[in-house]
Parts: sequence; structure tokens; C-alpha cells
Amino acid sequence: MRKPFAFVTKNGRVVREDILEQYANKSASKQLPADMFTDSYNQHGLVQPLYNPEALARILELNTYHYRACKTKARDVAGLGWQIIPLVDKPNESMQTMLEDFFSDLSEPVSKTFDKVMFDYEAIGYGAAELTRVDYKHDGEPADLVHIPAHTLRVHRDGNRFVQVRGSKTRWFKRIGFEHDVDFETGHIKELGSLAPERRATEIFWVVNYTPRSDYYGLPDVIPALGAIHGDAARRDYNIAFFDNWGVPAYAVFITGNFDPGELDEDGKSEFEKSIEEHFNELSKSPHSTLIMSIPTIDGRGEVEIEFKPLSVDVKEASFRLYRKDNRDEVLAAHGVPPYRMGIAETGSLGGNTAQESTEIYKRSVVEPRQEMLEGLINKHILYDGFEAFDFEFKFAEIDTSDEKHDMEIAIKLFDKAAMTPNQLILHFGERFGLDRVEHPAMDAHYLNGKPITLEVDVAPELEATLMSLQERLLEVAEKYADSDKDGTGDREIIDVIKSFKAVASKAITS
Repeated sequence: MRKPFAFVTKNGRVVREDILEQYANKSASKQLPADMFTDSYNQHGLVQPLYNPEALARILELNTYHYRACKTKARDVAGLGWQIIPLVDKPNESMQTMLEDFFSDLSEPVSKTFDKVMFDYEAIGYGAAELTRVDYKHDGEPADLVHIPAHTLRVHRDGNRFVQVRGSKTRWFKRIGFEHDVDFETGHIKELGSLAPERRATEIFWVVNYTPRSDYYGLPDVIPALGAIHGDAARRDYNIAFFDNWGVPAYAVFITGNFDPGELDEDGKSEFEKSIEEHFNELSKSPHSTLIMSIPTIDGRGEVEIEFKPLSVDVKEASFRLYRKDNRDEVLAAHGVPPYRMGIAETGSLGGNTAQESTEIYKRSVVEPRQEMLEGLINKHILYDGFEAFDFEFKFAEIDTSDEKHDMEIAIKLFDKAAMTPNQLILHFGERFGLDRVEHPAMDAHYLNGKPITLEVDVAPELEATLMSLQERLLEVAEKYADSDKDGTGDREIIDVIKSFKAVASKAITS
């Protein structure tokens, strides 16, 4: 089978086949995908989102920082683990075990499920998870939690039903707590308990990033920064085009003198002009190759001058680093994620590092409100309504914002100023270094500049009795020989008593 070498356009121009291929409508098209629900909005009474969810999902592929910010927020909110916390002093251990088993034995780990839900929440503006119950009973115990890709879901006008479309298949769900049955294939509402269990739609967790523009859907945080994402894509394409052309600037060619341009074609181009175009076309294919041009003169006489003048040779700095950093900062500001959470090192205006402070703000203002939203839904609909476990609550693990090196430096200063004891230091930092509490009075004493100020030496009872006996003997000898001792016998006896007293005292202090 022969392949065409070129094609002739309507205006008579010849276009080579390989060039035409570059502009063919293939899978590399940058057009946004059509909304697969277009025909269903009126048919099923659905509400159309403010932005096409498929288009919002595709934006993740266009910007590194937007993608990483969505992943980071989702992981920090729900992907670091969970625990069941008792709310009373003596909780029901069997109930706690049952709850822990439920969340551990789901078809997918609960942290992973809600990590996906929150990733959709950040990228599209809303997220969803399916809740199934034992035997499909409306009042049955929860059986499983399964993530539903948000871009495949739309909300009905009544706010109680949801529909998922994938290919030619349609599935209906109902809002959790909706006191009616919904047919999972038709979406028809029936009296609660009237549908056969296998026909009942399952319930759905529905979380939205609130926007005043919609009562049904949310908006992702990145919406105000879409211009920055578009600008960064334009910067990228500009730089790629620049390097694809080997950084060769545009030239203006000035030819002056007694030259012969040759005959004109039907488009008004001379043979000489077409020759120059062909030369530059070849040069673009083989950069750094030699360009040889011969300029015919009229009657072979006269002088001809050729000047190549570059139109643009400077590379704008903002088109590379500064503009990209501005776009990056705008995307991260829209998400509320500090650069440090994404592995980007930043230095403060005074040369310091503000990582800990920024992360703490991010934790309080971004992560914790989202965790409270999810925990509230899980506690109400699964623990309290589902299992009637009112003595417990479900909690997602918090992100660790501590700077252990900084904390240790402060602790050492507190220790040196008698504000902490050695055992208190072990309590805070012993796990990292494998240290255990030491049961000794000196380890519970306070030290000021290395000297103990609260250390009390406990003297054993037998040593204390000996010391008192020696004190009495010393006083007795002193009184006996105070006035009558002439030969120094009393002095020697006193010296002996003092030596005994010193020995016992030394032993007590050493102990």
C-alpha cells in the first residue's frame, strides 16, 4: 500500500503528509472531555455541576503542584491511620473489639477508602463512599464502605438520590438516612421496606467543599488558581518549543544591492524568496549545519550585501524560573498547603525556616476541619446509628508537626535551669533512644547548672541509730573530761569517737 507524499489544499498549497499528521485529531487532543451526563440531566432530573468534573479531574495531569497538593491534603486528613477512642472510664471491651474488627475487615482499609474520597474532594469539589448494610436492611448493621469515583456521580434535584453512569450502565444510590427505599436500577422512590432487599439502592456518604453558588455540589480550592495553572502550561509549552528549535531565534534577512530576484509565481513570490525559504527549512531540520546561498546579480555586475539580523535572542527570566515560582505559589496558596509538606524547602524573609509554624497553621486551618467533618459522619451513621456504640468515637490520626531537635534543645535548657528532672527527660525522649525510667532519688531531683537543689539522701534506720549513739557518746565524753582531764586521755577518746562518727557518716552518705 502506497503512502501519499503530500496533499494539496483548497488554496493550492502543497502540504507534506508528515506535517499534516502533526495536526490530525488523535488521542493527544488537548480538548476537554465532553460531559457524559449531558443527556441524563433532563432525563433523570439531575443537577448539572458548576464545572465539568471530568475536566477538573484532567487538570490533575496538567500541573505538578496541584496534583501533589491534592494528594498531600487527602493523605494528611485520612490516610495516616485511625483509632477507636473510649469516651467513658470503663468501656465495653467487646464492643471496642467489634468496632475495630469492622474497620479493619472492610473490603479496603478505611484510611485508603477515605483517602480516595478526600482526593476527589480536593480535585473535583466533592467526594463519596458507598455504605452497605447486612442483608440490605435499612436498619441493619453496617457491612462495608466502598469509595465511589466522584466524577461518575451526579445529584438528583431532590438532594436525596444520586446516580452513577459508567458506559451504558446506570446505578442509583440514596442519601444516608433517607427514610425511603430507592430502586437501584430505575431510581424510583418507594415506601421504606417495600422493595425486595436485592432491589434496594445502597446509601452514600456525600461530602462537599462548600460554595455559595450551588446547593448540591462543591468546588475545589484550586478554582481561583486556574489561571496560574493555564499560565504555567503556556510557560512549559513555550520553553519546549524554544528547545525543540535548538534555541534558534527568528531572523530577518536583508538583501541589498544589484541582485536578480527571478520570476514571480502566481502567489507573488520570487524564485529568490522561495530559495531562501527552502534553505531555512533545511536548516531547521539540521541545526548547526552550514548554510550556503548564492545571490545572482543583474547582468553579472554590481555588489550585493546580505545581513542576518536576529529578531529576538534574549530569554525572559520570568518565562523560566520566576514565572513558574509565581504560579506554584498561587496554586499552593489556593490549596492552603505549605511548601514544606510537599518537600519544597523555603527560607523566611529573615533567613530562618518557618516550616514548623506553617505546618501548624496548615494543620489547624485545613486538616483538622476536614477530619472533624469525616469523623462526624462516621461516628453518627456507623458507630451511633449503626452499632449503637455511644461510648466510643472514631478518630483519624493527626499529622505530626513536632520538631524533635528543637524540642530537645528547649528541654535541655529547662533541665539546666532546674525546671525538669532526668526522669522527665526520659519520659519525653526515652523512646527514641531506648531509655527507661530509673528508680533512684537522684533521677527525680532538680539540678541548677549541674548541681542538685532538691536531692535528699535517705539514711537507713540502722545507720541513723548508730549516728545518734555516737553523738551521745561524744557529748558524754566531752562533759566527763571538760574540766578534769590533765593528761590528754579525754582528747584521745574524743578523737576516737569523732573518727567513728566520720566513718559511719561517710558510709551513710555513700549509700
